[in-house]
Amino acid sequence: MEQDRLDIYHHIFLSLLGGKLYTAPLDKPQNVLDVGTGTGIWAIDFADQHPESQVLGNDLSPIQPKWVPPNLKFEVDDMEEDWTYHDDFFDYIHIRSLSGSFRSWDAILAQAYRKTKPGGYIEFQDYGCELFLADGTRLGQSPDEPPTGQYLYYIGMAAEKQGRPMAGIARGMRERLEKAGFVDVKEHVAIWPLGPWPKDKRLKEIGKWAKVGARDSMLPFALHLLTKEGWTYDEIKAFSAKVIADTDAGKYYCHGWFVHGRKPEKKRKPGKD
Repeated sequence: MEQDRLDIYHHIFLSLLGGKLYTAPLDKPQNVLDVGTGTGIWAIDFADQHPESQVLGNDLSPIQPKWVPPNLKFEVDDMEEDWTYHDDFFDYIHIRSLSGSFRSWDAILAQAYRKTKPGGYIEFQDYGCELFLADGTRLGQSPDEPPTGQYLYYIGMAAEKQGRPMAGIARGMRERLEKAGFVDVKEHVAIWPLGPWPKDKRLKEIGKWAKVGARDSMLPFALHLLTKEGWTYDEIKAFSAKVIADTDAGKYYCHGWFVHGRKPEKKRKPGKD
């Protein structure tokens, strides 16, 4: 189920970018790292499209396929530990769908900065953990909202309490990358409908897939976070059912965030050729 959901979200990210895997202005990157690769689908597609690159995907779980392009390998690793790669090594580091995964994004980005080659790029991609009505009204900030807004409120509060916050990570990524030392930081934000309610044909198709992904993730995501806050399985199951029904009937959207930045070239010392 989780692997299917990750592959659905891969399709959504591609759709939001018009079929592209990234927004950074890459030029034949030699060494590429996919942090938290999940099923490995992004890394596989990238390796296929860039046979000149050596691609490495890491994750806490070894759920990736065995048959992959020859220029790709996977490894099990915890990126909250010290990164053991050489400094100034990667031409491109890709981080996707990890907003609630780390205790300290500043620590993660500091390590990424050290491991990025001068002139190389880092890119963050994720859906923003902020919910909106079709008219732009923001939800997810009170337990007195419709069920879908309540869901995001309780999930966000639990994630914050457990030390792996979700809310505001995507929106604040540009500032975090700049704080880490990256320059020429660019940000692209796209509408991510939660259901096929938009009139626009492309957004309607994206919303159709987003609805499937949301339905598949509601219960397991809530179980992961809310059981630690004292909710019972039956309470979470009943609540998730209400949220799914509300999402199906409502007109909600979030944002897809794509933020990339470049590590500056090393300055040449005076008198050096």
